[in-house]
Amino acid sequence: MAPRTDGKQISAGFAVFLISFLVLTTLIVFSVLLFLSYENMYNIFVNDTNSGTDFAAANIATDIASVTSYQRIPFEYTNNDDGTENFSSSRTIDRLVNSQAYRSSGSVYVTDKDGRIFSRNSFVKDTYDNLLTSDDGPLTIAQEDALNLLSEAETSGFARTGSNNTGRVISISCARITGTDYYCIVSNSESAENTKAQYINVILIPALVAMFIAIVLYAVFVYFNLKPIRDISHAISKVAEGDYSVRVSPKYSMPNDYTSLSASNEFTEMGSTVNKMIESLENQEHDREMFISSIAHDIRTPLTSINGFVTAMLDGTIPEDKQPHYLELIKQQTDRIRTLVTQMTEASSLSHPDPEMMEDFNVNDMIIDIIDNLEAQLTDKQIRVIKSLDPTPGVKAYGEAQQLCRVIINIITNAIKFTPTNGSIKVSTEADPKNRKIVISVEDSGAGVEESKRQRIFESFYQADPSRKSEGFGLGLYICKQILAGHDQTIICDESRELGGAKFVFSFPYPPERQEH
Repeated sequence: MAPRTDGKQISAGFAVFLISFLVLTTLIVFSVLLFLSYENMYNIFVNDTNSGTDFAAANIATDIASVTSYQRIPFEYTNNDDGTENFSSSRTIDRLVNSQAYRSSGSVYVTDKDGRIFSRNSFVKDTYDNLLTSDDGPLTIAQEDALNLLSEAETSGFARTGSNNTGRVISISCARITGTDYYCIVSNSESAENTKAQYINVILIPALVAMFIAIVLYAVFVYFNLKPIRDISHAISKVAEGDYSVRVSPKYSMPNDYTSLSASNEFTEMGSTVNKMIESLENQEHDREMFISSIAHDIRTPLTSINGFVTAMLDGTIPEDKQPHYLELIKQQTDRIRTLVTQMTEASSLSHPDPEMMEDFNVNDMIIDIIDNLEAQLTDKQIRVIKSLDPTPGVKAYGEAQQLCRVIINIITNAIKFTPTNGSIKVSTEADPKNRKIVISVEDSGAGVEESKRQRIFESFYQADPSRKSEGFGLGLYICKQILAGHDQTIICDESRELGGAKFVFSFPYPPERQEH
């Protein structure tokens, strides 16, 4: 038993490991999906910011190119008194750069290829000649970076730079103004805090709440589904301790019980099976106690007689001329003990017939011979025998004839025993070609067998009325069942509608189909 227990512990440990692994894997996958969803939102935010500056730079460059082309408004610069150059543009370009359409795009600059500012929107508060700077956020593009951006835009017509590793997304786009040597630079800085807040409020918090609810529901589901297992396990533990009165709760063992919604059909079937098993063990335990009591009684009584007779002969109480009579009594008691031991030994081997003893035989002839041999017992009780034998010619049974004959003798003898004086017994046979067997029934006009006991009377050492010790050892019907089981046949007990007593129905097999050569 110890290895079996260890196996269960290993299986339970593996089940816990498997469930833990699945839960941990689910949490990891869930965390990865949350991270990827944030990355996706952040990338969309970065792309939108870059697209905004690209779109604004390209459109402003196109608009300025249109103005300078059709209105012929040149870019001008003048020398200041201090020797510096002062670039200027027409009011049309200034109004265009500061228009409402581009106000939200960020800082807008119009420069030449050397990075000198020609025009800017009002978003830029201070004037710098060679450095683009926004005071409205941590956005700075140094002269070297501006010149690199302008150089790239000079070659390809468009360039972009920026960063997004400071908690803000910085995007700077530069587009060459067609037909001129000037460029439009749009720079924008957007904080990622709004995106983070949106992610937390829209995705993270609802996902965590949903996950928490799912875990709670899963835990509740597992708890309620483990209740029947705990109840069944508790019942089995009690049975292991020797308590056969315990039963699995009806709500976990009865399919029509709706007091528990957690018990599935599988658990209900398991609970019902466990209850049947416990009931069977309880019956076996009761039978074992009765068996020990019965065997002790059946052996003690003849042993007591034998001991008494032998003691009496040894001490001279029984004279020598009467000893042969008492020796005969001792022999009878010894035969009774031997019969009991023989039946107990045979009962364990009758389900395996000897293949060399298998033969064809006529069931009707066998029944007629048995009834003729039991005529003395039938006559003593004035019992009338009704024979209803199948008239089909040539129908034979197949098996170990001597053992199958014993079945019929046991059943008919049992019927005689429980049939009252002047009663009736009916023996019938019917061929069943479809199932290739001969069905035999024996009915009597006795008291019958209670429905609750009709299954148990075929168990070993079971007696429907334990007080009637003289009726035998309780092995007769069990032996019949074992013999028939060895021939792949069955026997049942029912109620005789015609005679009112018990009705035993069993079958003998047809001979096997032999192939003709």
